Amino acid sequence: MRAELRGDLRFFLIGGRALEAHGVVRFTKDVDLMVATGDLPAMNAVLTKSGYKKAVENQIFSRWTHPSMTVDDVDVMVVSPDTFEKLLLGSVIHRMGPVNMRVPGVPSLIALKLHAIKSNPDRLEKDGRDIAELLKQNPDILDKAALETLFTKYGCSHHFPQFSHLAK
Repeated sequence: MRAELRGDLRFFLIGGRALEAHGVVRFTKDVDLMVATGDLPAMNAVLTKSGYKKAVENQIFSRWTHPSMTVDDVDVMVVSPDTFEKLLLGSVIHRMGPVNMRVPGVPSLIALKLHAIKSNPDRLEKDGRDIAELLKQNPDILDKAALETLFTKYGCSHHFPQFSHLAK
C-alpha cells in the first residue's frame, strides 16, 4: 500500500508484522490490518485502488489478494469503534517500508492472540509462541497478575500456567 493512497484512513497493523514493533520477528505471508466499522468502506477503496481483489469476506473479516506475486495478501479485521479507540491506548508507531503504521501495544496484541486462540484452539501453538516472544522481548510491560487477568478475560485461563513464568 503506497502512503499517498491511505489519506486519513485510521487502521492498525496487527498480526505477525505488528510483532516487529515490539521486538519480535516472525515470518508471515500476509499483512493483517484492523479498522473500525466506519472505516471499512475507505479501507476497501484503498485496497481496490492499489490493485487488490477481495477473495473472502464475512461481517468481521476480509482477505484481499493482489495479482502480483511480489505483493503480500492483506487480511482486514473489523472491530467496533469503541474497541478501536481502546486499542489506541498504549499503541505505537511502526515503520513498515515507506509507511508509518499504528500498532497496538503489547497487552492489546496479547489480547488479540488470546481471542484468536479462544475462537480457534488450533491456533494455540502459533499464537502461543507469539505471546511467549512478546513477553520475553518486553518483560516489564505486564506483571503476572495483569497477564493472568488477560488470560481470564479472554477465556484462556487454563493456558495461563504455560506462560506465567514469563511475567514478573
